Amino acid sequence: MARAGVYFSDVKRARDAVVAEGRHPSIDAVRAALGNTGSKTTIHKYLREIEAEEGGQQAGVSDAIQALVTQLADQLKGEAATTVEVMRVRMAELQEAHEHVQAALESQLVDMRQALEGVSRQLASTEQDLAGLKDQLSIEQIARHTAEQRSRDLGERLADAERHQASLEEKHRHARDSLEHYRSASREQREQESRRHEQQVHGLQAELRQGQLAVSLKQEELTRLNKEAAALASELGANKQALHLERDAGRNLARKIEQLQTVESRVAVLEAQLAESRNRAAQAEEASTRVAELCNELRQQKAMLEVQLASANSVTAWEDRLAKLDKAVFGAEKPGPADSEAAAD
Repeated sequence: MARAGVYFSDVKRARDAVVAEGRHPSIDAVRAALGNTGSKTTIHKYLREIEAEEGGQQAGVSDAIQALVTQLADQLKGEAATTVEVMRVRMAELQEAHEHVQAALESQLVDMRQALEGVSRQLASTEQDLAGLKDQLSIEQIARHTAEQRSRDLGERLADAERHQASLEEKHRHARDSLEHYRSASREQREQESRRHEQQVHGLQAELRQGQLAVSLKQEELTRLNKEAAALASELGANKQALHLERDAGRNLARKIEQLQTVESRVAVLEAQLAESRNRAAQAEEASTRVAELCNELRQQKAMLEVQLASANSVTAWEDRLAKLDKAVFGAEKPGPADSEAAAD
């Protein structure tokens, strides 16, 4: 604000300094020479008085020209007001459209973020399931290797058992052959003794005792062979039962291997789903980035429109047009349009 107490002498000194510099002593120039102080109305009044004292004031412009200038000034102000109003309406429409677009984009952005969060949760759940399945797969693989090793061990034991069973059967066959040979020999010996019975009555008793002794020994050997045969039969039954158990274990192992193959197939499907979820998450992030960039562009357009509106509201542009018109009417030596504005105030 201008300070109070600007005097006629101050304005006169400032005007003379401006004229000495070769510039037109307008209100703004004189006020700048005063240090940007003083009222424009007061400075305008003193400048009029100085011009009247110097006698340099020319004949006044006719009323018709002044009326024309006033009419042109009013027309320019009206056009400016119309232009400003049109730009305000356009700005309001653009701002409303921008708000609608921004609201829609923000809603879309929220939906995309929610979808991205859902995909992220699904991805985390899938990764967790995949980790669990990988752990289960590792356990099953260990169990599979263990079962395969056990199967190989059982196969070797089964082969040993079959060889042992064949050996026992061979022994049992030899025992039966020996027993049959002994019976045949005993039968033949009894027949020979019967034929020689009459000729060897006296020697028969001695031989009979020897025969009884031999029979006793043979019976003991037969008993021993029967016991060995029974033991071999029992061992053979145990081996058959072990063989049956080993076959059951082999079938269980085959079922576990099939289950393991099913788990591996499920792991492959989950890995494919995981890759698809990651692709969807990347697409959602790209869409979110595009929406953010579009919001930034709309904000920049809004800022540019606000600048244009501020420029339309600026009175300085219209003062320049009035100054050009006033200069064309009054000439270069007359006060500028700012002087007329101050006098009107």
